[in-house]
Amino acid sequence: MLFNAHKKTINALQHTVAQQASLLDAIERSMAVIEFDLSGTVLRANDNFLQTMGYRAEQIEGQPHRMFCTPAFARSAEYNQLWSNLRNGQFQSGTFERVAGDGQSVWLEASYNPVRDEAGQVTKVVKYAMDVTPRLQAESEANAKLAAIGRAMAVIEFNLDGTIITANTNFLQRMGYTLAQIQGQHHRMFCSAAVASSSTYSDFWKRLNQGEMFSGQFERVDKNGQAVWLEANYNPVYDAGGRLCKVVKFASDVTAMVQQHTADAASAAQAY
Repeated sequence: MLFNAHKKTINALQHTVAQQASLLDAIERSMAVIEFDLSGTVLRANDNFLQTMGYRAEQIEGQPHRMFCTPAFARSAEYNQLWSNLRNGQFQSGTFERVAGDGQSVWLEASYNPVRDEAGQVTKVVKYAMDVTPRLQAESEANAKLAAIGRAMAVIEFNLDGTIITANTNFLQRMGYTLAQIQGQHHRMFCSAAVASSSTYSDFWKRLNQGEMFSGQFERVDKNGQAVWLEANYNPVYDAGGRLCKVVKFASDVTAMVQQHTADAASAAQAY
C-alpha cells in the first residue's frame, strides 16, 4: 500500500517535471534566453539570443553583462541598481536598449529573473527577451512624422460623437481659444448656426463614423465670430482591434487666399 502511494507520488512528480521541461523548451524555442551569475558574468545564451545580438557563444561566455550595454548606461547608478536589485531577488522587466556585436542598438522587451536554490538563496539570473527593435523604430518614425505635422499644421481630435478631445497650439491660436475652453465641447461650436443645424452636417458625422475620410476647404467660425477658411482633412482613426475610436483633423489656414479669390472674382464680375 505504502509502495503504491510512493509510486503515485513519484509519477506525479515526474509528470510535473516533464510539464515544466516542456514549458522551458517552448520558451527556449520562442525567446532569446541568457543566464548570468550574480556578478553579471554570462553563463550561457541560447541560439535566439546569439542570433539577435550577433555573437557566437564563445564570444560572450565568461564576459560581463555590460558588454551588451551602452557605455553611458554601464557607468550609471541605474545600472548598478539593476544588479543590486537582482542580487536581492527583485524581478526586473521593461524595454531595454542593448548593443549588438556590430555596434547597432537592439531594443529588447525583457525580464530579468533571479533564480533561487532549495535554501531560497539567489544563485543566478535568467533573462528572457524578445527583439522589438523594428516595432520601436516604426513607432519612433511615426511619432516623428506626427510631430512634424503638429508643428506645421493645426490639429484637433474628436470623439466619434464629435466632442473635442484635444487640439494643438496652432489650432488654438488660430481659433482664439484655450484648450480648457474647447475640451468636451462639440465640433459644431466652430460652425455657423446654419451649418450646424443642417442635414448635411449630421450626414458628415454619420459618414465619419462609418470610416469615411473628408478633405477640402471648410468655412468655420473663430471665437470672435469671424469666418475662418481651413484646408483640412478629417481622418477616422482605428484602435489596435480595428475599431473606429476617434477622428483627427489636420488643417491649414487659407482664409487670406479665399478672401483674395473672392475679392478678385467680385472685381472681375464688376468689370465684366
